[in-house]
Amino acid sequence: MKLYRWYWLWGLCLVAASVFDPPPANAQQSQNWTWCVNKGKALGMDVQIKGCTSLLQGGKESRRNRAIAFNNRGLGYYEKEDYVHAIADFSAAIRLDRGYADAFENRASAYSDNGDHDRAVADYNESIHISQKNPVAFNNRCDELLIIHQVNAAISDCNESLRQRPNHANTMMHRANAYLVAGDLKKAMADYDVALRLNPKDEWSLYGRGLVKVKQGNAAAGEADMAAAKAINPDVAKVLFATYGIQ
Repeated sequence: MKLYRWYWLWGLCLVAASVFDPPPANAQQSQNWTWCVNKGKALGMDVQIKGCTSLLQGGKESRRNRAIAFNNRGLGYYEKEDYVHAIADFSAAIRLDRGYADAFENRASAYSDNGDHDRAVADYNESIHISQKNPVAFNNRCDELLIIHQVNAAISDCNESLRQRPNHANTMMHRANAYLVAGDLKKAMADYDVALRLNPKDEWSLYGRGLVKVKQGNAAAGEADMAAAKAINPDVAKVLFATYGIQ
């Protein structure tokens, strides 16, 4: 679900890039790292991919730095929605470093956006096994588990994510979705309300709250919420809620 989860990935890129071994005093190599890290996405994805590719072809990087270069090039491909190449690069990073939690997490998102939700869950499992203190991975696995209809497990993951990072709008929205699928309209409404207090323009929470209101018999208020959501993103129902099987 790139439309509402992609922004997690860039935090992972910058965290990963901040721990690489300092490159030698080589101007071209330093420039390539600047391109490959691409802080704030200021340089564009093609430049990022080019910088990472040059580093990987140069043969001068440590094993850890090669893993980071593959991971960051994979992020570049991911942003271009080239999931096949993104998955290949994240896989290469993992082969170089089996303890690279971010690469597992990034590959999970690429698998998800490529429609392979079982593999996405498996990669989130690996990421969480490596690092239990990861509210992002628990949040994203919550979403994946809901997509494959493991509702109780999804709620458990969102609970853990919120325990580690309380009052997070995106996670509240995911848990609300899970409660909605489970038929617990009261808890779903409470979570959507919190999510919208934190992020009033979140179309996913607006649409979900609208569905809850309709199901509770308040059709006019529900339709107003859903119309507001569609004004932000006309595809909100198709992109998110149809995936969960929510009508």
